Amino acid sequence: MPSGRFRWLRSQGLGLVCGFATVLLLAIGSVVLTATRDGASASVGLDDLHGFFAPPRLAHVWLYLLFPVAALYALNTILATWDTVGRKWRAGLRAPTAYAASIVHVGFLLALAGHGVGSFLGGDGPAVLVASGWQEVPGFGEARLVSLDVTTLPGGMPREAWARLEVRGEGGAVAERTVGYNVPLSSGAGARLALLSDQGRAWVAHLASSAGETCALAEGQACALGGERVELVRLVDSPRGPAAVVRSRAPGGAEEERALLPGGELPLASGKVVQLATVASEPAIVLRTRETPGNPWALAASVVIAIGIALLWPKLLRGRAGP
Repeated sequence: MPSGRFRWLRSQGLGLVCGFATVLLLAIGSVVLTATRDGASASVGLDDLHGFFAPPRLAHVWLYLLFPVAALYALNTILATWDTVGRKWRAGLRAPTAYAASIVHVGFLLALAGHGVGSFLGGDGPAVLVASGWQEVPGFGEARLVSLDVTTLPGGMPREAWARLEVRGEGGAVAERTVGYNVPLSSGAGARLALLSDQGRAWVAHLASSAGETCALAEGQACALGGERVELVRLVDSPRGPAAVVRSRAPGGAEEERALLPGGELPLASGKVVQLATVASEPAIVLRTRETPGNPWALAASVVIAIGIALLWPKLLRGRAGP
């Protein structure tokens, strides 16, 4: 515990200075971001701080100054909380309500850590088109679209979209999930999200193998059929209707792009054949995956702060009641 000349590190005055400095720097930042959104801050988005350092710019000095201020603020909170808890414990105070304010301070520190973790370790992952066929969604297993319900505004713009999905995990268990514009898929207490970013229709090729397996693919997607990986490269027109150009291993063992006509068959390296059943336009959605490791910290912070406030509430009520 700091003593003597270092006691200022846990002083209430330092906490107030850090708090006012944080507010001032954030206010400056809001003005700078607005003024430079088409220039120095063009690559800055949401809570991702990577854009402030690619490369570092003079316009973002306010943020660079905010880091040491936040670190000093966190240190001040830790030391002040530790000192307060120690003095109360030595004084014989054992009632949980005596530590309510300290619990709130711990929640504040968790929230501060969550912002740092999420801002530097989070980021966007790949976007995945999901239609009626099983498709891998990184971090969630595989998903396929069961139904899509869209309501529109008078001008035709979508107002709400609700996609009902089946999600298959690594163990093969299938669960039904619903995704909306503000209702993403979530795992790891929110550490990983799959957000609905677009919806509409897509052309999908329905393939089958002589082994009885089936899959539905949009352009650029792949699945396992007949013991081989089969990728739909693109859809093309043919005299017999829409045809699929697929990439797979041919009987000779080499990976090749070959045209698969409606009703036609292509032999695979495994000895099985793949067939094109139908090509149809059907509902589809785009899920944009995102790593958000700060969310569990924020959730923990909210729980801790709620506990602190709940313990503090009776004292606040007695204060309002007066003598």
